Formats: sequence, structure tokens, C-alpha cells
Amino acid sequence: MIFWEATAAPLPPAPPLAGEGACDVAIIGAGILGLSTALALAGSGVRVTVLEAATVGAGASGRNGGLVVPSLPRIGPDDVRARLGGARAARLLALLAGGADDLFALIRRHGIACDAVRSGWLNPAHAAVLAPRVQARVAAWQAAGARCVWLDAAEARARLGSTQFHGALFDPSGGHLDPLAYTRGLARAAVAAGAVLHEASPVLGAQRNDGLWRLRTARGTLAASAVLQCTNTTPPGVPGPVGGALAEASVPLIVYQLATDVAPASVRAAVLPGNEAFSDTRNNLLACRWTASGRLVTGGMAALHTGAMDRLPRKLARRLEQVFPALAPVRFTHVWRGRAALTGDFLPRVIAPAPGWLAVTACNGRGLVMNTMLGPELAAYLRTGDAAALPLPITGPRPIRARALARFVPQLLLPLGDWQDRRIAG
Repeated sequence: MIFWEATAAPLPPAPPLAGEGACDVAIIGAGILGLSTALALAGSGVRVTVLEAATVGAGASGRNGGLVVPSLPRIGPDDVRARLGGARAARLLALLAGGADDLFALIRRHGIACDAVRSGWLNPAHAAVLAPRVQARVAAWQAAGARCVWLDAAEARARLGSTQFHGALFDPSGGHLDPLAYTRGLARAAVAAGAVLHEASPVLGAQRNDGLWRLRTARGTLAASAVLQCTNTTPPGVPGPVGGALAEASVPLIVYQLATDVAPASVRAAVLPGNEAFSDTRNNLLACRWTASGRLVTGGMAALHTGAMDRLPRKLARRLEQVFPALAPVRFTHVWRGRAALTGDFLPRVIAPAPGWLAVTACNGRGLVMNTMLGPELAAYLRTGDAAALPLPITGPRPIRARALARFVPQLLLPLGDWQDRRIAG
């Protein structure tokens, strides 16, 4: 069971699309990206309708660990500049540096109840040999405008409540929240601003005539001048190259999330006593945060998905007990999984598979900040058509080479990554 289902307030009914409708922009997918874009569009007077195949936040937006991370995985500012160049890289880096500020400001502005805690994000080095690399990462992000600082080993260990780390990047702008409650809060705000939302409305077909897209669902048709597809690794079922372009531009990564039972106050005072969120430098990274009710949420990956829901809790319990002895014995009460999207360069893709159709995917595990940040940017483009102002380039469909095989690479490499993590940590 997804833990957040028990903590996020339900939404008012959003009935399926029925009959014939029309709007300026149709958005497929009611996750963070689709809803943040819808909120920005509706606030500018654009007629926008969101079609969701299941329910709001049913995908990765409502299934993740809820870490607010104003950064990118694996890559740094120099990598972004090398890939994007000049003004576009500067724009993306500036948005990332201020991304958590914007997210928490949006929560305050719209009164979104999602147990948001702005206590900072820690990125600790799990091995001494990695400490200089993390220090260099701090310097690079500081130069790009981020507010992160370097914590030495003593300070990092005190903040984490573990002796197994060797310094850390600390960004005070980060934190954590209830991701499903946040996503539902975005839906409420978007509807209040004038957006129309339909759940249980998978798109079954799409045709373009006379400059308009007509999206067909089981019970209705929606005509729109432009379409924004925000389905991540799950295509909406649209036949032909339009539907598949988004999924083929990335590879899926199944990530498991787990929540412990409620920890005693003495344990919460010993482990992450400042209530920060953290994710470390492992290949199979360790990420944790406390919930408002005093449970620890963590996550991990599995090389073999068969039986993983039973097998992984035992493995992650041992890992937590080793890193944080004060937690022992660890007992998980909730286990669930979600699907992230990865690209080879760890940057999202903005794809134009057909005229008037835009598709965006692959936050690479940084969806809370990245997708919140991209929403207003995409909304501005859909209003003005100024692609130069976007922080990411618009490309045609570019399927990942040998994707049928590439999609298995992350889980196949997991045992090697685990071995490397243990080797360098000594």
C-alpha cells in the first residue's frame, strides 16, 4: 500500500470527459508537471483541460519519497553547460538553484496542505574517497547560484546521526513533503484558477484537422489548439508515433519506497535530528526522510522484480540498521513502487513529435523540483511560442538506441553498483 494514500486529503470528484469539449491547451497527465503547467496557464487566462487516465498523482508524482532536491543527479553545472551551452544552460541552472524556493513559495501561496518541511537537503559522501568530489560539487553549484555549503565529517555525522559519512553537501533550501498531497494540492489550485480536470479519461486516439487536435476518450472528444503530453514513461495509448515518442525517449526505472512504523521520540532525536532529507553518494543510493507522523521513508532498487516486494524490505532494513544503529530493529509497514524515467545525460527531454503537440519526460528522479519549475516555463512557451526562452531545447522524436535492451540496463548494473559501493566504503 502507498503510504501517502493514508495521509493525503482526497480530492473532489473529477468526472470523466463526456461529450464534446474544447480548450486552448489539452494536457495529458495529472501529475506534477501537467498540473503545474495547467495552473500557470489557467492563471494567465488560457483555457486548459487536463485529461488523466487514472487519478491525480497515480503515477510517479504521488509515489515518490517526497524529497525536495534543488539539484541534478549524477551531473553538475559544467555538464549542463557542455550539453546545452550558453544562455539555455544559464537559464536551467538558475531555475534549479531557485527551484526549491519557488516550490515552497507556491505551497504557501495556494495554501497546499502537504506536510511541507523546509529543513534542507543533505548529500553526504558514504566513502572517504568521495569527499573531495562532493566538495567540488558544492563549489560548482555555489558558482551556479545555489545556496549549498560543505559540511565536514563531524558536522555531517551530527546532522545525520551516523558515523558512516565523511562530509556532505547541504542545501538549506531543500526539504521534504507528502508528494501525493502536494500533487492533489496543485490540482485544487489549478481548478480554482479555471482549469478543467477529468480523471478516468485515458486518451484512446488523436487526430489533427484544420489546426486542431481532437483527442478521443471512451466517452468524449476534446478539441484543442495545442497538446502537452506529461505521461512520463507511461504512454497514454495514443496510436502511432505521437503516443510512443515520449516513452521511447527514456528508459524506465522501477524504484521501491518503504515506510517504517512510528519511531519513538528518542530515535527521531538520534537519526536526522534536524528533520533534513538526505540522499547519499551510493550507486544504489540511500535516501531517507521523516514523515509528520514519525515514520522513516526510504527507498531502493531491485535487480530482480519478481518477489522484490517481499525481499527488498529485509535488505533495506539491514542497510538502515547498519548505517543508523539507533533505528534497530527496523520494521516496515508500507511497501510500494513507482516508475521513474531516465535519459543518458540525466536531463529531461522536451519533444515535438507532431505540429501542435509537445511532450516532456525524464526528470531522472528529481521530479518534485524539476517538474514544478518547468510548469511555468512550458506555460509561457505555449502562450508565446518563444522556444528560445525555454531552459531545454525542443527536439524531434529521438528514441534511445536499442531501447528494448537499454531499458534493462539499470537493474542489470545494480549488483555491480552495490559491489562498488561496498568496495570504496571499505
